Amino acid sequence: MTPLRVALAGNPNVGKTSLFNELTGARHKVGNYAGVTVETRAGAVVPRLSPTRPITVLDLPGTYSLTPIAEDEAVAFRCLTGAESEPPDVVALVLDAANLARNLYLAVQLLELGRPLVVALNMMDVAAEAGTPVDPDALSRALGVPVVPTVARTGEGMARLVEALGSIEHVPQAISPLRARLLAGDDALPAPPVIEAARWRWLVSAAAAATLELAGPTAEEQAALAAHPAAALTAAAHARVIARYREVDALLAEIGFTAAQRERAPAMSRSAAIDRVLTHRVWGLVIFVGVMATIFSSIFTWAEPLMGAIEALIGWLSEQVGGALGPGVFTDLLTQGVLAGAGNVLVFVPQIALLFLLLGILEDSGYMARAAFLVDRLMARVGLHGRAFVPLLSGYACAIPAILGTRTITDPRDRLATILMIPFMSCSARLPIYVLFISALFPAEERVGPFTVGSLMLVGFYALSTVSALAAGAIWKRTALRGPTPPFVLELPPYRLPRLRNTLLHVYDRTADFVRQAGTVILAVTVVLWVLLSFPRPPDAPDSGRAVAEAVQVDPAADAPEDMSAETASADPKDTSPSDDDSPIIHSIGGRIGKAMEPVLQPMGQDFRMGIAILGSFAAREVMISTLGLVYGIEADDENQTPLRDKLREAREPDGSRRHTPLKGLAAMIFFVYACQCMSTLAVVRRETRSWKWPLVMFVSMSALAYALAVLVYQVGLALGYT
Repeated sequence: MTPLRVALAGNPNVGKTSLFNELTGARHKVGNYAGVTVETRAGAVVPRLSPTRPITVLDLPGTYSLTPIAEDEAVAFRCLTGAESEPPDVVALVLDAANLARNLYLAVQLLELGRPLVVALNMMDVAAEAGTPVDPDALSRALGVPVVPTVARTGEGMARLVEALGSIEHVPQAISPLRARLLAGDDALPAPPVIEAARWRWLVSAAAAATLELAGPTAEEQAALAAHPAAALTAAAHARVIARYREVDALLAEIGFTAAQRERAPAMSRSAAIDRVLTHRVWGLVIFVGVMATIFSSIFTWAEPLMGAIEALIGWLSEQVGGALGPGVFTDLLTQGVLAGAGNVLVFVPQIALLFLLLGILEDSGYMARAAFLVDRLMARVGLHGRAFVPLLSGYACAIPAILGTRTITDPRDRLATILMIPFMSCSARLPIYVLFISALFPAEERVGPFTVGSLMLVGFYALSTVSALAAGAIWKRTALRGPTPPFVLELPPYRLPRLRNTLLHVYDRTADFVRQAGTVILAVTVVLWVLLSFPRPPDAPDSGRAVAEAVQVDPAADAPEDMSAETASADPKDTSPSDDDSPIIHSIGGRIGKAMEPVLQPMGQDFRMGIAILGSFAAREVMISTLGLVYGIEADDENQTPLRDKLREAREPDGSRRHTPLKGLAAMIFFVYACQCMSTLAVVRRETRSWKWPLVMFVSMSALAYALAVLVYQVGLALGYT
């Protein structure tokens, strides 16, 4: 049986994706702010809800009208009108019962379009709590289509909605009085005989709004439009908009809405009181900075116990594997390659999960939209508006969905500028790198007030990345992407208590993606790097690097220079590392590549070991950690898998001095703040810009900036006497 194709349409932030998840059993991201869905998603209705006929549901991006002004709205328009493929069999229009006055304009346009229509009157619980419930039967009579009350957050009304969708295709829809009035309205520009009236109305409106290129009229339609002056098109479009809003007012009056309910949605009353504080031009910014600082500070401190437990588990597993298999190449592959590589990345899973959890709570509560509103004045100085800040904030989690989120930005130049800004934001892949160097090279217990030095450093790097993104945007908007600052229009959704189940499922899915990447891409790259770092073997130690490491150990108390500090001179002999020439990996293919890179890396304070890690990280930033784990695991032939943080902290040069100093660690972190080391991000930029030009510009400019600033930090630090 051919599946019934249902398009799920509606304004942004009315619960379409929540309803889609309930119908299909999917777990797509749900956010309490506009622009979460930017692509069409398809899913089959679960059999328990549709036992007699398969139903395919298309979750469309939110749109306020059928006159698209941004790419995400154009995606919805193309699907609903069948501009690029077969139109859906049925349209399920999701309306917010707590904000009905805003939603009905799209309902009126869909009635004009003439597709079979079912209304899902969502958020009935919110409307009831506000004391202004909506009568579904009255709304059904007024619209002339079936109306099903739903609460997508809990799954209420899903079975009835599926039943209505499945039956409407077989029941001829009579022309309701409302649709009859819409179709009978005299347009200033009557539709040509060859063009459907509903399609003509859209073309006139799109031509007046200069948004035709988003959906693309045919040559015949363009010729028909060209016969009318621009002023006539504008006048006709305005007349049609006014007529639709009159019908909206008539609908609201017919179902008993008062004037006060039309002017302000009841659900926003409580939110407006909260916003007097949280969107205040001074206190709102102070609170926002405090919230973000608390989030990034807590990531550093709260996850530490779980990180220590995972490190201990990996060490125990490595010891068990080594003891069970005995010495050999295969044992080295498992302990030094698999466990030391992917295992050192998995250590940071607790922090990744905590980041997604805290950001998810901000999104679900509705605070994310307020953040965009707060920084609008700052974004205007850059040449953008506050809407661009929503994808930038999403970039803290991952650059890829953040770049897709720019589809809500209408101006192509503003959208491109935002895309070029997003990779500067410190995504979750950079978080493990920051934590590794901070926890290994800087004092763990020192505090400044209630915060540890490490947590403040982490906050500082996130602040640096944000400021850098804004600076990059300002440069682009004043040079190659120059243009006027657009007006800022953003819907502020009502505050809601985050639904814990959805938030935790989102955290689980995103964390599982990170773990799967560690178990597939990172593991595969790590195994390849293990081979490159292990072969050829050192000529005097063909079976293991252990003999070389033991042969070059010295007694630091006897051989230390006279001016060596007491702390360094008393270092444990096991902490004294072989010289570069005696390192077992220096003879390997990877070691030789690293050595060839070393002259370029020395000005930023890094040696060939860090060069190998930086080279590996261009596949994915997380590979940097697994590569360092490989390098130090092979050099020390460490069967017990000492945590990588301890290895960096304890690593010594042959003269007993620290190999990784705070200054060197700071320079390395500065490099990773700015370097564009994510092939997936570059691929998405290529797809969204439809050109290789901008990904190449992004990669080259960010890599050059990263190197220059890392060198500057290290050289200035040396000149000031830091180490």
